[in-house]
Formats: sequence, C-alpha cells, structure tokens
Amino acid sequence: MRKQRPQVRSCSLCGKVGHNRSRCPQKATEKIIKKSNTARPAVMHFFVHHVNNEATPSPHILDLKKSQLDILKKIQTIAPANQDKSFFHFHHRLASVSSSAPVQSQPLFQKPIAPPSFTPKKNNLGARGYYSLSKKISTIISAIAQARNKLNNSIIKLAHKVIHFFTVKIPWKRLSFAISVLLIILISPFQASTYYQQTKLTVNNIGSQSTAGFTALKESTTALINGDIDTADQTISTALNRFENAINTLQNHNQLLQKIVSIVPILNTAVISRQKIILAGQEISLGNGFLIQGISASRAAASSTLTQNLSVISSHLKLALPNYQKALANLNEIKPSVLPPEYQNQFEDFKKIFTALNNDLNTLTDLSDSLQEIFGGQGFRRYLLVFQNPAELRPTGGFVGSLAIIDINNGQITNLEIPPGGPYDLQGQLSENLIPPSPLLLLRSRWEFQDANWFPDFPKSAEKMMRLYRKSRAVTVDGVIAINATVLNRILTVTGPLQDDKRNLTLAADNVLATIQQVVESSSERSTGKPKQIIADLAPQILNYFTNFDSNNILALLSNLQQALAQKEIQAYFTDEVTETKIKELGWGGDILTTTANQDYLMVINTNIQGQKSDARIKQKISHQAVVDSDGSVIDTVIITRTHTGTATENFYGANNVDYLRLYVPAGSELIEASGFTWPDENNFRTPSTKAQEDPDLLNTEEEIGIDRQTGTRITREFGKTAFGNWIITEPGQTTQVQFVYRLPFKLKAQSNLSNNWANFILANRQTALGYQLVTQRQSGCESSIESQIIFPDNYFPSWSQGQQIRLAANGAIIENQPLTQNQVWSVLAKD
Repeated sequence: MRKQRPQVRSCSLCGKVGHNRSRCPQKATEKIIKKSNTARPAVMHFFVHHVNNEATPSPHILDLKKSQLDILKKIQTIAPANQDKSFFHFHHRLASVSSSAPVQSQPLFQKPIAPPSFTPKKNNLGARGYYSLSKKISTIISAIAQARNKLNNSIIKLAHKVIHFFTVKIPWKRLSFAISVLLIILISPFQASTYYQQTKLTVNNIGSQSTAGFTALKESTTALINGDIDTADQTISTALNRFENAINTLQNHNQLLQKIVSIVPILNTAVISRQKIILAGQEISLGNGFLIQGISASRAAASSTLTQNLSVISSHLKLALPNYQKALANLNEIKPSVLPPEYQNQFEDFKKIFTALNNDLNTLTDLSDSLQEIFGGQGFRRYLLVFQNPAELRPTGGFVGSLAIIDINNGQITNLEIPPGGPYDLQGQLSENLIPPSPLLLLRSRWEFQDANWFPDFPKSAEKMMRLYRKSRAVTVDGVIAINATVLNRILTVTGPLQDDKRNLTLAADNVLATIQQVVESSSERSTGKPKQIIADLAPQILNYFTNFDSNNILALLSNLQQALAQKEIQAYFTDEVTETKIKELGWGGDILTTTANQDYLMVINTNIQGQKSDARIKQKISHQAVVDSDGSVIDTVIITRTHTGTATENFYGANNVDYLRLYVPAGSELIEASGFTWPDENNFRTPSTKAQEDPDLLNTEEEIGIDRQTGTRITREFGKTAFGNWIITEPGQTTQVQFVYRLPFKLKAQSNLSNNWANFILANRQTALGYQLVTQRQSGCESSIESQIIFPDNYFPSWSQGQQIRLAANGAIIENQPLTQNQVWSVLAKD
C-alpha cells in the first residue's frame, strides 16, 4: 500500500510554503490598505503631465515596482481632481544626467495640461519582464552615447521613444520590429562617423576655394584703389572662378551637408562662415565691376570735363554701394578661425581696409551733388584758396603764407591768380583799419588778411578772410578753402614728382615742403619781392594734372582727399547754404562742435605769434582728469606739456616757441586755479592807431567774462563754450607745462534709465548709474597726443565704456595716451 504524501499548502496571500494567510507577514500591509480604502478597491491615484524634454519615470514608481508587484497592478493614471498648484510637481531631466539618476522635482509655477487617462495594456512578458528589458536596453544605449559624444542627445531621445513605444503600446508580436529599429540606432553612429569625415573634407574644399578667391579679390580691390584697372579686372575674373568652384562644391554636397552639419555645431559654424565668404566675395566682385565700368567709361571720354567725369563715376558708385554694403554685412559674420592660419591675418587686414573704403565711397556718393556745385556744375564759381603752414600754428591750421583766387565753370578752371607776394600783396590795398585781437598786437597794430584766421571756428575765420579780401580787392567770392601744406605731400604721392625747370628742382612727396620753405626764405627770392613765386610756378603743373587727370588714379586721389578732410587738413566754407550744410554734416567744415548740457568738452588751441616755424619741432601732450564728487559735481584738471625738440642754431625751426594758448571747455565752467604761464615782454606789443576801430564781429564773438587776478588768464565766452587764454613760451631743448583746474557747470545725476545715445545699457536690481562723456576736438595742423582719467565716487563701480583705447579701472576709467588726429568721444557708465 502506497504511503500517502503529506499535503503541503501555500499561503494564498504571498504564495510561499510554510505558513497560511492568517500568519502571513504581509497581512498587516493588506489591513492598512483596506482600512484606508473601505469604500472602494485598493487603488493608488497619481497623474502624469508632459514637459518639453523626454519623460522620466518617477523614482517613487520605480521603488514601488521593486517592492510591491501586486499593488503596482492596481495603479491607475487619472487627471488631477483639482488645479491646486501645491498639489502637483513637474520633473525635468538635464541632458548631463543619466537615465538611471534620480530626478529632482520642482514646484510648478505654470498650469499644466493634463494628459488623457489611459490604462497600460497587458502583454505576455508582464510588467517585470518589460521593465527588465527596458533597463538593459537603456544601459546599452547610454554606453554607446558616451562613446559618441557628438550624437549623444539624438541617440538617447530616439532610444527612449522606441523603448516607450514597444514596452507600453505594442504587443509582443511587434517586438521584433522594435528590435530592428534599435539595431539601426546602434549601427548609425558608425555610419555617421564616415559622413562626418566626408563632410569635413567637403567643408575644407569649400574653404580652400573660397579663401583663394578672396585672396584674388583682395588683389583686385588693392589694384582698384591704386588705379591699376587692368590688374583689377584680371584678378576679379580669377576671384569669380574660385568662388564658382566653391559654389559648385557646395551645391553638389548640399543634401549631405544639410543632414550632417545641423547636428555637428563645429562643422555647421565652418560651413556658414565659408558660405559668407563666398557671398561677400561675390558682392565685392560685383561692386568692383561697377567701379571698373565707371572708371573705364570716364577714361574713354577724353573730352569730358571734371564735373562730367564725377557724374559718370558717381552714378557707378551708387550702383556698387549696395553690393559693398551686403558684402560688409557678410564679412562681419565670418569667424576668422575657420580660415587656414596663414590667411587669418590677411582676412582681418582686408576687412579693415574694405570697411574704410566702403565708408569713404558712401560719403563721396552722398557728396556727389555738392561736388557738382563746388566744381561749377551749376554755373560759374569763384573761390578763395588759402594755404596754411602748420609749422607756424594758427587756430585754423597754420599761418596763411599764400593764397589764390580760382574761377571754375562746369568743372573747368577758367582763371587762376596767385599773388607772388602772398597775403602781403593785399596790405597796401586794405581799406579797413580794425583793431586786432589783443594777442596779435605783438605782431602789428591793425588786423590784416594773413592774421584773419584767428577764430578756431573755421566758418567764422572764413567770413573774416572774405571780408578782408573784399576790403582789399573789391571782389567777392563764393567760398573759402583752406589747404594745409601737408596736402601737397598727399597729391605728389598720387601724381608723382613735380619738376621746377626754372630752379632746376625735383619736388617729391618726401622733400617738397622743406624745399619750398628753403626757396621762400632764401635771399634771392626775397630780393625780387616775390618770395611765393615758386608756388605760382608750380601751380600750373598741379592744375594741369587735375584738368587732364588719369581716371585710373581717381580712387586713390579721392581716398587721400577724404583722409585729408577727416583730419582737417582741408577745411571748406561755402556761401551756398545747402552745400555748407552738407559739408558740416560730414565734419569737413572745421566748426566748433555743439555739445549737450551734460557733456564734457575739451579743445586746445595754439597760436604761434612771433615763434617763426618752431611748431615743426614742438611735441604736445594733453593730460586730462575728471573727478566726480559724491554730489555729482565734476572737477577737471588739464595739464598741457610742450617739448621743443629743436636747437637754437636751426634756421626757421630754432626760435623760441611763443604760443598764445586757449582752452575751450563747457560753457559756464568755473576756473579754480591755473599756473605755469610765461608772458612776452610788454614792450613788444604794438599800440593801435587812433584811427583804428573795434571790430563788432570780434566783440560779439569774444564775450569777455573776466581776468584771473593771480595769473592774468583771460576768460571769455565763445561759440557756446568758455575759453581760458594765456601765454606759454618754450625754448629749444626745453619742456614747459601749464595747468588748468576748473569746475564743470553741471552735475552728473544718477539715472535708472539712460538714452540710447549713451549705450544699450540695462540696469538690474533697480540700480542707478552715473554717465560721463568727454568730447575732444582736434586743432587742424597740431601734432598732439591726449590721455585722460575719469574717477567716480567710492560707491560707484564702472561697468561700461566706449571709445578708442579706453579701459575700466576699479574706480573709473583710463584713456590711454594716443595721437589726437581727429575728433574723439569717450563714454563711461558706473553703477552704484
């Protein structure tokens, strides 16, 4: 008889052998759940909402999966019962956090969109099986992603989508399809590596072609500026061929590039920059083509006048400018680092040159109508030309040693008169006897033409010259053009040397000024009473060049002309109001700048009186400091240092430099102290004639405020500014220094919002800022340098600056010592 096997019963609650339901350790857990859900089945409620990045399982749910599978099966997802913001949270996973890391929750400050309710479908694997499979797949994908950093984000996102798809929504029979998709993901990084290398080679090919094209384009532009039209035309063809090759390469690989570079930032940046090179090169080539056409057309019309040539070239300039402007916009978006190292410096240099050229051509295009007016395109015009010598400084640029009267009609010079004795030929014909400004009494007792440029405001000085010329010759003029001697150097660099057969002299750019000075001051020329005759002899050669100028050189000539105007080597005043307004807008009028009520302003004016040509050996340095007090008041200190580098034995240049110095500052500034001045001997000053009259223009222009008792500094109000004037004498080999300390007429006010004229500056945390701006104006012909310090109160910290060679310091800003070649503006902002 078979022995009966004892019955073994398992627990109906947990399924284990050895105990029954009443003694099951998990019974307590079941009681708790039943007690909390007496009216309904044991169901745990939660909800899910979507965020921009990929969904991440809640760590709480993962814990539940690990410990209570039975409870997990009863979980349902529902929408929130209410919209209380404190009731729910959202989860964000950073890209740098792995898929297995816990995700920190943050309060949600925006109302979420609840997803529709759903119940996970059952499948053959069961939840535990799918969870195990998804975890393994995630681990594999994460490992691959770490090996392929550049494709990391794309792989992780796609892998999670696939995992979510087949673990939740699809049954087991479609699992094979999902595995196939995963295999493609695993293989794609190796294919992408090959695409990456191919794309890199394509990008480099485009770069080499476009860089070579740009090199040819640089040669074309340089040749065009220098007037070599044939070379410019040939190199444009070379440039266009190179750019065409780059475009063909780009188009042939366009589909591949679009697919690959969009997810590889390094390649994407390189491709974009090189596309910009191609676009910029094409635009510049087209612009150069228009200019070449214009110059060629002008050159072909041999009988055309100057105004006709200007009209033809101007019309082609207007066609070229849109191309140049588009090219400049593309150039500014190119990163030089994508170019081969040997081309990077060349590219930067070319961009600077092209930017300057574009600005010059834009200015000349705006001026084209005015040039037609100036050169007699609208009818007969007569101008007074005055030639200033900066070696003997005067307020508008230099002593007027020579003058000319020029008549122009329709671009043709119909008459030119150059007095061989210079302005002294007008002395005996001057019918007006005016008392000159008091410093000029050191020279003569009446105001004469050669001293008419007393005012630093060129329009005012030009009006005075026109008046004195009219009182001498009974002739009116339509304008005054002041030309510094240095312009002759610029002309000869374009035209080549001049030949003076009468004196057997060759005058080139490097010796013309010294040679003319030697001839003018020589005893043989002076004995004839015509010391300026050499200028009259050379003038026909210069005029012949401008009358029959080579169109190939017109860009070089216009470029030098623009530079001379920008540096005030040429200043112009015209009675035609439209033309004069345009000249002032371009900054070529030499007028005193108008400033706002809260701008600091500084202009130093030197007037050489009986100092011969000693300014040619003077080096001047302007040191400025502005100290802002806690109440916003500003104290300025200006120190002017003048060093005479000549020797007493030098002809013309070895004399003592006798300078009447004026400092122009904001109107209403209060002089606190001044020092360092030296006065000429009072016995050397002339006494005006009893018949001499005071000049009403001088009285109205120089409104005297007072005289400083300690130093004799004269304080006047002129041209909307306050001026401090005094004497400084510097002997050869010596250095002199004068100092002015004054309080500005305004206080800086803390502001919470600032004008766009200052900067696009945003103040955070309700901070306020003090804004300081310094405007400096250059005296024509004066070789000077400038430096400055701006110091703010202790509770303000500089945060922004603008201007050349300016840098912020702990309590202000420093403007580095630099040549003052043109007007400058510096701005600083400091936050509290």
